[in-house]
Amino acid sequence: MHKKRIAFAGLVAVTAMGFTACASGGSAADGGKTTIVWNMWAGDTASEQKLKDQMAVAQKLVGDDITIELQTAPWADYFTKLNTNMASGKVACVTGMNGQRLAGYTEVFDELTDDDLSTMGISRDAYNPGALSVMENGGKLYGLPYDTAAMLLFYNADLFAKAGAPLPTNDWTIDDFEKAASEITAKAGAKGFAVSVDEFQWLSLPMAETGLQPVDDSGKLDLTNPSFVEAATRYGDLVTKLGVSDAVPSASDSAWTTTQFENGKAAMIIEGTWMASTLTAPDLGFSAGAVRIPRGSDGAYGVALGSGYGIAANCENKEAALKVLGALSSPDVQSVIAQQGGYPAQLASQPEFFTALPDATRDNLTQAFTAAFEGAVSQRVTDQWTQVATAMPNELVSVYTGQATMSSVLDGLEQRFGK
Repeated sequence: MHKKRIAFAGLVAVTAMGFTACASGGSAADGGKTTIVWNMWAGDTASEQKLKDQMAVAQKLVGDDITIELQTAPWADYFTKLNTNMASGKVACVTGMNGQRLAGYTEVFDELTDDDLSTMGISRDAYNPGALSVMENGGKLYGLPYDTAAMLLFYNADLFAKAGAPLPTNDWTIDDFEKAASEITAKAGAKGFAVSVDEFQWLSLPMAETGLQPVDDSGKLDLTNPSFVEAATRYGDLVTKLGVSDAVPSASDSAWTTTQFENGKAAMIIEGTWMASTLTAPDLGFSAGAVRIPRGSDGAYGVALGSGYGIAANCENKEAALKVLGALSSPDVQSVIAQQGGYPAQLASQPEFFTALPDATRDNLTQAFTAAFEGAVSQRVTDQWTQVATAMPNELVSVYTGQATMSSVLDGLEQRFGK
C-alpha cells in the first residue's frame, strides 16, 4: 500500500492528457442535471458501438436527470491515460478496470459496501460464488464485474482433417495437444500452434500442467518455482525444439497470434472466452471450434478472469455514479452484453449468451464454456502484476528466438518485481 501511495504522488507531475474527465472526478451538474463520465477501453469502432448500445439501455434506466458520457481509449493506451487522470485527480466517476490490473489501482476506487449494492439494486447472489473476486482486493469489493472469462484452446478443424488428426476434446491432455500440433505441422502445410506473448494466452498451459499460478497462495510472485519453470520451458520449446509454432516476431505485435489463426497459418491458439464468437465465426473460411485448456498430469486447471466498473474515489457525486453503475450492471445491460457475444457476469443472463450463438457453434461452445469454468479458481496477482505483465512480451520474444532461456527470463522478472 505504501508503495502505491508513493507511485500515486509521483504521478502528480505528469501533464494532463487523454480522457477529458470533468474536474469533479468525471461528473458535472448543469441546470439540475448531472453528467457522469464513464471511461472504458475500446479498440475499434465496433467495440465502441457495443458500449454505446449498452449505454443507451443504461441511460433509460437512470432517467433524464443524469446523462452518461462515454469516453474510450484503446487497451494499449488505457492505463497510461488512467495514470494521467489519477495524477490530476480527474478519474472518471465510473471507470472500467481489468480484474488482473486491480491490485495496482485500488486507490483509484471507493470500496463498494453492502449499502452501495442495495442502493444499486444489485445482489451478491446474482453472481457465481467467487465471481465478484475479480473486482476484490484484500477482502474489499472495488467494483462490479460486467463479464466473466476463462481461457480456451481454439482449433481449425479443417487443418486437423488435412493432417488426419482427431479433433481436440475437453478431456485432452497436454501430451495429446503436442502430438496433434506435431502431426499438423508435418502434414497440413501450417503450424500446429501459435505461441503468444500475452499474459494468460501463454501462462495457461504452464498453469494447467502444474496446477500452479505465477503468484503463490501468500500473494508473492512465484515465477521461479522449479515445477513452473519446467512447464514454462516446455511451452517455449514448442518454438525452439518441437517447431510446431513460429516465433512471435515482435513484442508489440499483440495481434500476431490471432492473425496466424485467422489466416490459417496455425491450427490452434489459446485465447479468452471473450474471443469465442470471433474465432469461430462462419466468415473465417474454415470450420473452427474450442475446448478447455488441455489437462496436466494432475487434472484440469483453469482460472476465472474478468473485468468490471468501479466508482472513482475522487467522484463528487457518488449517488449519481452509483445509479449509473447499477444501471450498467443491471440485467437489462447484461442481456445486451450476452447478445453482443460477451459472457455476462450475472448467472441469470448467461443462458442468453448461448442462445445468441449461431447454430453451427452453439453446442461446441456451450460444452467448452461449461468445461472451462468447472472448478476454475480465482486468479492471483501482486501489486506489481501490471508491470510484470508489461515486461513479459519483450522477454518472451527473446526466448522464442533462442536468445534467452525461459529459466533466465523468469528469474529476471522475479528479481525485478518479486521484492
